[in-house]
Amino acid sequence: MHEGARFIALMLGGAALAACQPDAAKPVQKAEASEAAPAARAAAAPASAPLRDWLVGSWSFEASCASDFIAHFAADGSLDNSGEMGGWALAGNTVTETIRERYDAAASDGAEKVNPPETRSYTIERADQDHGTITYQGRKVPMLRC
Repeated sequence: MHEGARFIALMLGGAALAACQPDAAKPVQKAEASEAAPAARAAAAPASAPLRDWLVGSWSFEASCASDFIAHFAADGSLDNSGEMGGWALAGNTVTETIRERYDAAASDGAEKVNPPETRSYTIERADQDHGTITYQGRKVPMLRC
């Protein structure tokens, strides 16, 4: 699958799955502590922080954080976006991801190198401390801090 199409499918597919759930079954909007969560989560940067600082953390592209589609933007520029690993950089409000490894759940060998690395760029817009919007290839996708 073309890398752009895969990225859109990951974001929109996850959002569609969340939209199919009955209202009574929808999980809470913020991630709750669990045994799988790190012991100490860094506090989110305030909404007034520089955009790069605000973006650092874990984000869902669905209505909740109870999802397999979570992107982790680390302060050191590393990235794990739903099994696609590499790095990220910010220029203005444009994020560029460089994917160097991809985990294929169907393959038992774990992550595979992506050679040459794939890049994709999209813009982000901050709404508040825990919400924003990604615009990728003309499609707007909400993002929620987890």
